[in-house]
Amino acid sequence: MVESLFEHLSHDWPYRDGVLDGQDLSGATLAKGTVLKTSFRGSSFAGAQIRDMNFVDCDFTGASFDGAQVAGSTFMNCIAGETLWREAQFETVVLMACALDRANFSGAQLARSTLMRCGLAQAVFAQAGFETCGLMECGLDQIDLTQASLRNTAIIKADLRRALLDGLACDTILLTDCDLTGRDLRSLTLARANLSKAILNQANLSGVDLSGALLLEASLVGADLSRVVAPSAIFVKADLRGANLSQASLSNAVFQEAVLAGANFDGAQLDMSVFSSADARAVSFRRARLDYALFHHADVTSSDFSGARFLRTDFHCATTEGAIFVGQSGSALETDMARAVGELYDPRVVKPFELRR
Repeated sequence: MVESLFEHLSHDWPYRDGVLDGQDLSGATLAKGTVLKTSFRGSSFAGAQIRDMNFVDCDFTGASFDGAQVAGSTFMNCIAGETLWREAQFETVVLMACALDRANFSGAQLARSTLMRCGLAQAVFAQAGFETCGLMECGLDQIDLTQASLRNTAIIKADLRRALLDGLACDTILLTDCDLTGRDLRSLTLARANLSKAILNQANLSGVDLSGALLLEASLVGADLSRVVAPSAIFVKADLRGANLSQASLSNAVFQEAVLAGANFDGAQLDMSVFSSADARAVSFRRARLDYALFHHADVTSSDFSGARFLRTDFHCATTEGAIFVGQSGSALETDMARAVGELYDPRVVKPFELRR
């Protein structure tokens, strides 16, 4: 049967409906072919060279690809639970709608590859490396990413609440729409990470490097962000109600239109930060450094600025009823009335003078 497979590949014929369970294809070269609805249960592809192949509706349950080199190939709608891919090399590979639950990719290296809508529950990627890869809408329950490295990699719409993430190294990653509720993420480096719409409620990010991170519309309700290093981080429209950002380094951070009610910024470095149109009611800014910070149109009702440092801190059109300004130092800018009138002007509702007669 294996001979028939290689004969089809040599003639560029699709091979289909084969039963090749338990076959030894270790070190074999499979190139430029298509295999359809074929069973390879328990077969060995250890050390194999797999190039420009297309596998569709195949069954690889329990097969071994340890040390294999896979390039330019596609696996579509395949069953591959409990397969072994340890130390395998992937280059421009696509795995689409494959069942890879409990597969072992320990030490594998994946470059420019995509896993889309795959089942990867309890899959192991310990010490694996991802370079310019995408895991999109995959089932990642209890996935093991211990000491893995993700660089220029996207994980989209994933539930990571039970993932193993100890020692995970990240650089310029995308975690859009991922659920990390309640996770302890202090061992991660998330500089330049895109966490847009991520769910990080009650997550522990204390001391984490979030330099330049994008948290657009992220949910961080009750999260611990104390002592985070997040200069130039973007929290636009994020929900940070009750979050702890005390002693955080947030120079040039942007909280425009964010919901910050009840958050704690005590002792935070917030020079040149932006809180325009933010809901910052009952927020504690005690002893915070707010040089050149912008609170344009923000609501800081009942917030506490005791002992804060101001330097041309701009409260233009901010709502400050009940706010506490005791022992603050430096200068603040109040509402510029001429500017406020200009901002409120709407030619659709304001008639020119000559038309009022």
